[in-house]
Formats: sequence, structure tokens, C-alpha cells
Amino acid sequence: MTQPTTIIYLTGKPGVGKYTIAKALAAKYGFIVCDNQLINNPIFELLQYDGYAKIPDFAWDTIARIRAEVFDFLVHHTKNSYVLTNCLADTNEDRKLYEQLKQMAEARGSLFIPVQIQISKEEHLKRLTRPERRQRWKSIDPSEAEDNGSLISITHPNLFALNVSNLSQEDVAEAIMNHIKMLSQR
Repeated sequence: MTQPTTIIYLTGKPGVGKYTIAKALAAKYGFIVCDNQLINNPIFELLQYDGYAKIPDFAWDTIARIRAEVFDFLVHHTKNSYVLTNCLADTNEDRKLYEQLKQMAEARGSLFIPVQIQISKEEHLKRLTRPERRQRWKSIDPSEAEDNGSLISITHPNLFALNVSNLSQEDVAEAIMNHIKMLSQR
């Protein structure tokens, strides 16, 4: 029997290190990165997003259609394991997005691992405002480090919550993989 593929879903506020962790999972463990910027950037580039401006609602509607097509592709292309990233606010839209991703993982027969990334406010502010984030059309607005809204509460038997304030991306990737190994031994 072949081992099922895995879908890791890294969630957390902008600037906590989701993409950096995803790249570490790709480099050491062979995951393919499908972070939210891969989906957002065609529109962000057309908008010439400056890292601060409010994104217009019609742009988010277009991004949702792009995301739906990417998820549909992943349902049909089942041979690889992926790591996806996103900031999921406590809104109906983001709860729906989480459910869509979970259903996509189930439809392709993959092990689904939601990971909630937590970070200290001081470390978050430092990471969030790094100028290199701007190169990927990411927010660099320090106000994003404020507690300006709740993230969704995820309840899933495979959930892994991890504070990354004092960990390297390699340590975080290893901790996630240890969590997956522990789940597979159940």
C-alpha cells in the first residue's frame, strides 16, 4: 500500500514566517509550496500593491476564483505533497476557505495537517517589517502586528499549534514532521 500524500496548511498572521517555514519543508522533505502569495500575486502585481494600501474587494473576488482553480487542480493532481499558507481571520469567508482546503485534501485522499503558527509580538514586528517582504508583494505595515482581529479557531484531530518566536525555520519544519510521524503511528 502506498503512503498517502500530505497537505500541510500553515496559518498565522502576516509576517510570522509561514512562507519561510514552507520553503524549509520543501527543501528538506520534498513538499511543493503553494503559498497564498502564489495565488494572490497575479492580482497584487497588477495592482502594484505597495505593502500598505487596502486591497479592493473586486480584487479579492478575482483571487477567490484563482484559488478555486488551484484547489481544483490539486484535487486532480494527487501524486505530490503540498504545503499551503494563509492568514485566516475569524470571518465567514475565511472559515469557508479553511473548509474548502480541508475538503480539497480529503478529496485527493491526502493526510491533512493544519498548523497554527504563533509568535511573540516583538518577534512578529521584527519579521513583518523586513523590506524583503515587499519583493513578494507582502504587507510590511507594522499595524498588522497589532492584535486587530481574531484568527479562526481550528478544531481538527491533526492540528499542530507551535510558537516559532525562538525557533529556526529548520527547527519548525522538523517539529511539524515529528508531529506527522506521531500521527502516523496512531
